[in-house]
Amino acid sequence: MLLLLLPASLRAEAPAAVAALPNAPGTATKSAPQALPGAVITGTLESPAGEPLPNAPLRVYGTGLAQAIAGKTDAQGNFRITGLRAGNYNVQASARDYLTTTSPLIVLGQGEVYHIDITEIPLPKATTTVTVYGSTVALATHQVKQEEKQRVLGIIPDFFTSYVPNPAPLTPKLKMKLTLRTIRDPFIFGVAAAVAGMEQEQNIYPGYGTGWSGYGKRFGASYADSNISRIFGEGIYPVLFHQDPRYFYKGTGSFGSRLWYSLRSAVVSKGDNGHWQPGYAAVLGDFTAAGISNLYHSPQDRSFSITMRDGGILVAGDALENVLREFLSKALTSNLPANAK
Repeated sequence: MLLLLLPASLRAEAPAAVAALPNAPGTATKSAPQALPGAVITGTLESPAGEPLPNAPLRVYGTGLAQAIAGKTDAQGNFRITGLRAGNYNVQASARDYLTTTSPLIVLGQGEVYHIDITEIPLPKATTTVTVYGSTVALATHQVKQEEKQRVLGIIPDFFTSYVPNPAPLTPKLKMKLTLRTIRDPFIFGVAAAVAGMEQEQNIYPGYGTGWSGYGKRFGASYADSNISRIFGEGIYPVLFHQDPRYFYKGTGSFGSRLWYSLRSAVVSKGDNGHWQPGYAAVLGDFTAAGISNLYHSPQDRSFSITMRDGGILVAGDALENVLREFLSKALTSNLPANAK
């Protein structure tokens, strides 16, 4: 199958944090007490094309802040917010001719440095106001359109890999859209044909028989096995369990940390709320496909042990695919987003 972390308050002396924002008025001579090293939020504000948005107004909101901190991005679209206590924050950007965009919730630990890239969507004509939720949906839709262009070696679909930092969560509609786009791709039919040929050669599932009739049955079963898994594991179950079916490219850290990250992503998923959680959707999708296959496999190829074997093979295949995504796919994938990691 081709596929596939929150309350405290900001320091009362808000100007210390204000001074840390590029171009922001403030009292740079003030600093946080040495006993409590401040956390830092850094980032870049950019357009969907990856162009920096300079001198854009910013407002920082926090759970313990009496009023928002105001500032601007610098000439390169960068910003740096210092002197923050552990707690929950949002950064709101309002570049001219762009929709006002609020970042996802940022959870800071004491002294932590957190980097976030914020992408703003151009302001539609005749639109004067828009909700933060609408902006998030617009961003997610834009990112999915980019993901649908990603192909390894220009051929193999790489639709369910996100290479951008802090991608917007998918709506139920977008999850199903990506799933249906994948199962209709010509490459998927080609893979099913190749698998059927291999099974025919090795006489796997002998109950299907031989000849063109046996090959046709194997082709249909191969296509159904992989795509039932996709429909449930990347579409239906992610909607029901509120989980994101995509693989989120890490790209940093040691080889061992990246390897462990990619392997565990087969059984751990990011929820729509941004938290990592057991990957119910992906794993259930694999075993659902293995169970449903009993409906069309020949009687002699149906058993509980075969179902468990096939489900395990699908999970292992997901893990292997994630390793390839983490270490190989990016270098070979065409049409990567401009703001890819």
